[in-house]
Amino acid sequence: MKAELVYLNHGLQFQGTTESGQIVKQDDAKNVPDPIGASPMEMVLQAAAGCTAMDVVSILKKMRRTISSLRVLVDSIRRDEHPRIFTNIHLRFELTSPDALETELEKAVQLSQEKYCSVAGMLRPTVKMTHDWQLSRP
Repeated sequence: MKAELVYLNHGLQFQGTTESGQIVKQDDAKNVPDPIGASPMEMVLQAAAGCTAMDVVSILKKMRRTISSLRVLVDSIRRDEHPRIFTNIHLRFELTSPDALETELEKAVQLSQEKYCSVAGMLRPTVKMTHDWQLSRP
């Protein structure tokens, strides 16, 4: 897997291109007058949410469950001193499904977090990762 990042010659703004050709913009919104993208640390949280959400959806679909909606809320804590790494990340899964059971959602989340999600696997050695979930009917 490869990626490229190019400085856009103003402020702290960059444009990245993934190996698959997707364009992602990054900046430091706190220090840029006209933000165009997410900060690198915000992107880490988005990557953690995206990775695990894809797993959960795939697992539930293999269980032949209907997904009306899935939302992953991410809350984090960072160290005060540099490097300002994450010390805690909490993921809350909010699934709306007419037929999924709580035990199935719990199993899908646990499998993702403990086995399949590569981003969580990279973060877990240095970050306390926690999660919970809520299931509702449409």
